Amino acid sequence: MLACRICDHETPHFLGDHLAEAHCLSVDDYLVTHPGAETASQTLLDRLAAETPNRRRAAPPSPDALCVEIGPLSFPVNADVPEDACLPCPPEYRLPKHGALATVISSMLIALWRHRSIYAWGLPGSGKDALFHYFSWATRTPAIIRQVQPGSDVEAWFFSRGFDANGTVWEEGTVLKALRDGYMTENGRRVPYMVLLSDLDRADRSQGEYMRLITDSISKRVQGPTGTHAVLPGTRIVSTANTAGSGDERGRCTSASPIDASLLERFDVRRQFPWMDWADEGPIVQAKFPFLMERCPGVFDTMGNITRSVRSAINNDELYAEFSHRALCSILMHAEDMILANGDRAIPKGFMASAAKVWTEGLPDKDTRLAAEKLLDPHLKGGTLGTQTPIGKSTDPLANFS
Repeated sequence: MLACRICDHETPHFLGDHLAEAHCLSVDDYLVTHPGAETASQTLLDRLAAETPNRRRAAPPSPDALCVEIGPLSFPVNADVPEDACLPCPPEYRLPKHGALATVISSMLIALWRHRSIYAWGLPGSGKDALFHYFSWATRTPAIIRQVQPGSDVEAWFFSRGFDANGTVWEEGTVLKALRDGYMTENGRRVPYMVLLSDLDRADRSQGEYMRLITDSISKRVQGPTGTHAVLPGTRIVSTANTAGSGDERGRCTSASPIDASLLERFDVRRQFPWMDWADEGPIVQAKFPFLMERCPGVFDTMGNITRSVRSAINNDELYAEFSHRALCSILMHAEDMILANGDRAIPKGFMASAAKVWTEGLPDKDTRLAAEKLLDPHLKGGTLGTQTPIGKSTDPLANFS
């Protein structure tokens, strides 16, 4: 029998469940104050080893065995959690170091470090979800992400009715299990999940009531179909949205709905994400479009001026539009396609103006398109595109592409 060194409770095979329910401790936290204590029986370890004969089993790492530096903070890495249990790293992601977004990111990292619940909101394409994807990937924090879609069945995330030989039964959902049980590694360690709710402000009224099951878990308890359960200590709750919770004030995110104030109050940290400073965004798009950077590097100077000018106009309510990182990438993508198709010929006249149309022609009305074109025009005419490096002798774009 395994004995808890806190209260002498005995259990035959695994002490982790008792530690979580009786003392709100993870196995790692327990071992910090009781080093060397047994938390799993040899029978359980032998069974796990037999079920994975082709894999070498490693002992659970101590909390400070392996760490990663993210910004000014050091986070433990769950080396025994596979990458496919985590969220993927966004392409070419790097932590912002300049402007208002860098300040917000620092506060978000502190909140993650302290296991605070987070409500992150901001304009589309401002990198809200990307930060938490990166954190999950860098620290090997197991994560599940659920996107809120109006009218979808949110109840099934927690529980649903099923049928067996005895009639109707309750079946527990993925989110409920994640909050209560965490992620079980091959060596029998339960690792707390990060639960990421994307587009929380799109929830309709009935969905919002189910969201309480998650936000109530901030108080370390979650309601299941058969009663209340303890949330695994260390579980992180993160929600992202385009609005502050009061509905669509700007008229650009029309599917956003007001969120009950009592729901928002349950979050420990609520911060707005502004758009990224060009000093951070420029190197990211250069890394995303290496072909364009090599052939026509001056394009990025032009796009930097355009980005600053357009976003300033939007922030000052002079332009009814959005200019997210996605919009920026769509222009650069089109520019790269045209350079590739152009072969070794000279850059065509109106090259960047043509690329910018993939954004301006998607704006909502004629007046907005004209206003945007006036903002872009001086930069497109006066921008320095640089000298294009020839791709090859052939003007066949497919022949030049390898």
